[in-house]
This record gives sequence, C-alpha cells and structure tokens, in this order.
Amino acid sequence: MHDESIPQPETALREEHHTIALQLQELARRARRALLVALASDTHSQAAVGELQVADEALSGIAELSAQHEFVALPELDDVRRGVDHLACQLYQDGACDGLGEAEHEAFLDRHARALTALDGIGPITARRLFAHGISDLDQLRELGPEALDDITGLNAATLARIRTRLAEEAK
Repeated sequence: MHDESIPQPETALREEHHTIALQLQELARRARRALLVALASDTHSQAAVGELQVADEALSGIAELSAQHEFVALPELDDVRRGVDHLACQLYQDGACDGLGEAEHEAFLDRHARALTALDGIGPITARRLFAHGISDLDQLRELGPEALDDITGLNAATLARIRTRLAEEAK
C-alpha cells in the first residue's frame, strides 16, 4: 500500500505535462490574439508591428518550451513562424516600419529576416537587404532565381556569387 500524500511518479509526470500544456496554451493564445490584431490593423500602422513582436515573443516561448521537453512535438511551428515573417515583410513593404527608430527598425528586420540566414553565405546584413526587397524566406529566394538577384540593391558581387553558388549547390 502507498501513502496518498506522496505523489506517485506517473501522477507527478502527468501534472508536469499538464502544467507545460497550460503554458503552451497561454502562449498560443497570446500569439493568436496578437496576430489577429495585427491582421486587423492598418497595414501602415506601427501598432501592427508591435503586435507582431508580441506574437513573435510568444512563438519563441513556445519553441523554447518545445525544445526543453521532448514530449512536445509542434512541427507546424516553423510554418506559423514563416507566416508571421511573411506578414512582417508585407507590413514592411507597406511602410509600417517607416516611423521606427534605427534600433527598432534593425531589430524588426533581424527578427523577421532570420530564416534567410539558414543559407550558408547569408548573414544578418544580407538577410536584411533581401527582406527589405520583399523576400522573407529561403523558398522565396529559391523561386526568385539567381538572375533576379541582380535587381536587389545593396548586394555586392561577392555576396551575389556566394548566394548563387549556395543555391546551385542546393539544387543539385
């Protein structure tokens, strides 16, 4: 017989999982609410940019919890993040970031262009330039094609060559 006041291992594990599930649920609600507000906002609004930051922070919290606990599997999280970055790129193109200070502007670009740095040869500065041109992820860059890279201002010949080489290597 066991003492009812001492939590059993499976009960403790269930309680831990439940607590983590509640944390994930709250973060998901926060991200959803912020995204809905951003989508409903005027696309030139800095409020939309602020809401995207709230959503991004919530998504980062979800990713962090997911990474800490192997029983949490969220394969859709990357797709959601990509969607947020696409929305951020659209807002950027529409001028929503024009009123931001330099540090806020760079933080916005770094936060939403980060997926581009997954390609070897693209660092944060190149990612910012690509994002400012309307490219928020590697799929868009691949679709653009190597020749269209010449139309992107601010990329020097060495950077263009590096990106073309990496894209060609990936295609093989």
